[in-house]
Amino acid sequence: MDQSNYAIAKNLKEIRNRRNLSFDQLSRCTGVSKSMLRQIETGKSNPTISTMWKIANGLHLSFTALLQNQSAEAHVRDFTEADPLYGDEHHYRVYPLVTFDPRQPFEMYYFELDSGAVFDAEPHQGGVKEYIFLFTGSLTVQTGEQLFYMESGRFVEFKADCIHRYSSSSKEISTGLMTLSYSGM
Repeated sequence: MDQSNYAIAKNLKEIRNRRNLSFDQLSRCTGVSKSMLRQIETGKSNPTISTMWKIANGLHLSFTALLQNQSAEAHVRDFTEADPLYGDEHHYRVYPLVTFDPRQPFEMYYFELDSGAVFDAEPHQGGVKEYIFLFTGSLTVQTGEQLFYMESGRFVEFKADCIHRYSSSSKEISTGLMTLSYSGM
C-alpha cells in the first residue's frame, strides 16, 4: 500500500471509529457504497478525487483531513513527490502539498491537466474559496455560468460552492497550483 493510500485508510478508519459510525451510516452520509468504503479503509482501493470529495463533504471535513500524515518541522519536497489523486481517466493529476490544519485553514495542491482534458470538480461546502495559479499551458475554468480563460502566469479566484470545470485547451500539459481557503467557514 503506498503512503497516500495508507494515510487515507488510517484516517478514514480513525474518523469512522471516533464518530462511532458503521459502514452503512458512513455510506448514507457520503453517498459512497459500503463495499468501496471498506476497500478504501483496508487500503485495497485507490479512491478517485470525486470519491474523496464525497467522503470529505459527507463527513464535513476538508479534503486533506483524509490525507494528513505527521510532518517534520521543516523540509524541502518536489511538487510531485506525493502520490497523485486522479480524475478524468488519469488525464488530471492532483498532488497534495499542504494539508489542512485548523490553525492554518487552507490546503494546497500541485496539478497537471493533459492537453484537451476536462475535469468536473464537486462543490465544496462551507464558503470555500478556490485559487488556481497557472504555471504552464492554458486553462478554462467554469463556475456556474461564468467562464474564465487563463494563460500561464495568471490566476483566478472563485467561490467553490458549485460544480466547477477545468478544461485544458493547450497543446502542452497545463500545470499549476490550487489553493483552497477555508477562512469563510
